[in-house]
Amino acid sequence: MTAEASAQPLPVPRIRKWPRRAAYAGVAGAAGLAVLLPTGTAGAAWYLAGQVLNVNAARVYPVRVRACADSRVTLTRTPDTARSIPLSFVWATGHARLGAVVTADRATVTREVELVERGSLVAGLRGYTSGYVFEGDPLGARGLPFEEVVVPGELGALPAWLVPPTTAAADDTWIIAVHGRGAPRGEALRALPTLAASGHRTLVVSYRNDADAPPSPDRRFHLGHTEWRDVRAAIDYARSSGARDVILMGWSMGGAAILNLLRHWDHGGFLRAVVLDCPVVDWNATLRMNARQLNVPPVWTWTALQLICRRLGVRAVDLDYRPVAARLDVPTLVYVDHDDRTVAPQPTIDFARSAPDRISLVETREAGHCRGWNLDPAAYEHRLTTFLQSV
Repeated sequence: MTAEASAQPLPVPRIRKWPRRAAYAGVAGAAGLAVLLPTGTAGAAWYLAGQVLNVNAARVYPVRVRACADSRVTLTRTPDTARSIPLSFVWATGHARLGAVVTADRATVTREVELVERGSLVAGLRGYTSGYVFEGDPLGARGLPFEEVVVPGELGALPAWLVPPTTAAADDTWIIAVHGRGAPRGEALRALPTLAASGHRTLVVSYRNDADAPPSPDRRFHLGHTEWRDVRAAIDYARSSGARDVILMGWSMGGAAILNLLRHWDHGGFLRAVVLDCPVVDWNATLRMNARQLNVPPVWTWTALQLICRRLGVRAVDLDYRPVAARLDVPTLVYVDHDDRTVAPQPTIDFARSAPDRISLVETREAGHCRGWNLDPAAYEHRLTTFLQSV
């Protein structure tokens, strides 16, 4: 009997009207942990565990367009819409890039609209904000030539973008770019021009349960505990295509997948460096943080963690990657934002400070999850460029 079959499910809760805070937390970023929880129900723990692992969770559109005219849009005020940083606004049939905040009051925020890339932006629409900003492929979004390639994975073909460098000649170091939980490959588009300018080829990968990749047998996220095998497959593809070594870059759960890989892989000198952007270093702390934001009783959070461990066949200690810092033997660059409300930042800070000789930590505030680039693109790109040149 599997661990999942042996677990006794708690009663599935009757869905009640969700608190507004829960809705906002649930769309904090597809790269992060989406938690939609009907609090105060007997099955809260079961429901919470399911939301963490559920690949097909329903998309929530908590932000409403109040008005739109003269290249400006007025939106419901949320912590995200009030941040005067580059963001995108996404609705069921469209995508727009948002510019600076123009005015704000207690209920609404008016922002510049830089570009409507798809669909029609009109009053009454409901959508969500995203930090990815860009939509599409490297050529259409960032003017970068690329090749569609297929990485052979253990579950089947894994589509990927192979982006050549924009410098005169490519070297034989490859960058493997790994997006976060539920995010598209487009998460890498913000950093892709900087990566291409480094002189390295960049392989922007997909992994199991992505929309264009094979599903896992149980059709659940494994929080990096199986997804790392698809990252390893990408490394093998790079090696077979002539790479001498690789640099791994991961956002959010993509970072967790890389940290899991490092638990299992004796790279033998094939790993040159690592870059992590708001990685999930401790799922235990992240789930507890999200639960506190939604006023979930600690007993239900603890129970949800036990259920997650049983479904994945791991121990709670396996969800904490801070000990991996001791295994890192290559230069590592880590971005963290102290105001991340999707992934707990303190474990990432602990991780970096435990090995200051190998891990460089870039700390920001008021950006949110995986939005260091959005907060200050020039500073983010300068630090990334400097690091890549140093390794």
